[in-house]
Amino acid sequence: MKKIIIFFALVFPFISAAQSKNYRLYGHVYTVDNLTYTGYITWGKSNMYWIDLFRADKPNNPYTHYFKSEERLIFRNNGQDSPIPPTHLFSCRFGNIKSIQPLSNSKAELEIKDGNTIQLNRGNYNDIGTAIGIYSPDNTYATIRWDKITKVEFCSPDNDNIAPEKNQPICGIIKTDQGIYKGFITWDKDEKTAEATLDGQSQNGYRNLPFEVIQKITKNGNGCKVVLKNGKEYDMWGTNDVNTANRGIIVNMPNIGRVTIPWKNFEIFEATDIQDINILSYEDFGQPQRIYGEVTTRKGETYNGYMAYDLDEAMNFEILDGNNDNIIYEIPFKFVSSIEPKNYKYSFVTLTKGGSLSLGDSPDVNNENSGMLVFPDTGIPTYIPWKEIKLITFKEK
Repeated sequence: MKKIIIFFALVFPFISAAQSKNYRLYGHVYTVDNLTYTGYITWGKSNMYWIDLFRADKPNNPYTHYFKSEERLIFRNNGQDSPIPPTHLFSCRFGNIKSIQPLSNSKAELEIKDGNTIQLNRGNYNDIGTAIGIYSPDNTYATIRWDKITKVEFCSPDNDNIAPEKNQPICGIIKTDQGIYKGFITWDKDEKTAEATLDGQSQNGYRNLPFEVIQKITKNGNGCKVVLKNGKEYDMWGTNDVNTANRGIIVNMPNIGRVTIPWKNFEIFEATDIQDINILSYEDFGQPQRIYGEVTTRKGETYNGYMAYDLDEAMNFEILDGNNDNIIYEIPFKFVSSIEPKNYKYSFVTLTKGGSLSLGDSPDVNNENSGMLVFPDTGIPTYIPWKEIKLITFKEK
């Protein structure tokens, strides 16, 4: 397991400084006052990068009409049985989105890059109904309330527009008891930019250390040892930035997905330069593709076609969720090569980059999965319950 996850950290090549300027959200915000704001976008409190996730609830399950009550199928969701397929969370990276149009304080229409749209509800997430900040090329900053927005259209910045330096991400490597992860860091599920501070008591008094000056953080009992880029060292304690009250560390890996690491699994943070991360620009998120592949059943039958995975995910930009020993993984399906259900709790997942791991504790990968609809090139779709699936192999169409 450890060698596999170390591979996740090492697959990123070096890129030029010019390429690294395109990682920030950018676009046009149209308002009810017939004003247009163009520039770098902060969505809500912290979504600033193309690889950040937009989350909302799907209001219904579009595959319900494929099932009739007389078939007496039972679907399980959150420990409850129902004859109706459950509704699901919608999650994708901002780089897959073409536009977002508010429909109410709790509803929005999201357009993906191929022009298809989906209506979404806010649910338990904050990405619908939130204010949007926009940093314009003339160095002005505006905050626009949700109810003042007509539409947001995402696009690539002009070559002359450079992302504001104050929103540089925290870039680094996180070492855990399972392996190593490299990418954009969110510390304590809060601090996300290089000017954000690591706060805590030290032997020389209370410290607020910007991440841009930190080279290394090592967990040490109920505190941390912090080494700065100038060589100074501090033992820090007494706040949730540096002790067991830390809410977790997120690593957003451009070509893999993202992981959320509990404090108990964290060991060391080491800073890296942004040029060492394989930054994804808006153009790098190509046209979305429907999920296609082959399902092999435990009886040896095979079914090929487009898929509705878990009667939910049908596009390759949607997210596979699962846990591995307390670490939460969120992986776009385009990076998944195969999924093999192993028992009631876990599936073995192989990635297109060559890594593999067991994931559990999520309906995407355990026995609460609603099963698969497979749409062949001709004829009617076939429904395959999760308990009958031996292997799912994803392919290019």
